[in-house]
Amino acid sequence: MAASPIAYTPHAALPKEMTSRDIAHVVRVFAAGAQAAAGCWLDALELNFAHGYLLAGFISPLTNRRTDEYGGSLENRMRFPLEVLDAVRAVWGRPILVRISASDWTEGGTNLDESVSIAALLRTHTCDLVHVVMGQTTWEGRPDYRRLFGVPASDRIRNESRIPTIATGNITTSDDVNTILAAGRADLCVFDLPATGTTL
Repeated sequence: MAASPIAYTPHAALPKEMTSRDIAHVVRVFAAGAQAAAGCWLDALELNFAHGYLLAGFISPLTNRRTDEYGGSLENRMRFPLEVLDAVRAVWGRPILVRISASDWTEGGTNLDESVSIAALLRTHTCDLVHVVMGQTTWEGRPDYRRLFGVPASDRIRNESRIPTIATGNITTSDDVNTILAAGRADLCVFDLPATGTTL
């Protein structure tokens, strides 16, 4: 299932466009998952609204071609993700993080200006922190994985949307982390370990 029947690659399966009934079911499933997590020793939950996954597919105009109340304007494209966030918040009293793709890295897709508005909407729906990532929304995206590539997006979202952020993107030294935090460009950093290909 997806926001619209658009295959991710030329050889991928064509997804089914979600109906309003499908959407309501998925909202209930997220809430049930959060309810189960509430009984575990977890400090926070992260919802993934990024990288072309289901909820991200509703946010990006590249993957959402709907003409109903879940498509078109940014407010409509955010409707389903915010319904999920609200349902999770109703059963989860600890911090909620939301991961967003700050840019689709594709012409006509979500850009940083729009992501500032997305983060502001998340804040009004009691999101505690935005995990800022980039790209992978579409097969045609052209990534630019230079050093600290996600930090400018984290900076703008944090300081314009007034919400704490996690910065990512080839952050590989403690000096990078200290500089980013001291400059107020993020509240947390994902520290990449290039020798192992893992992150902390």
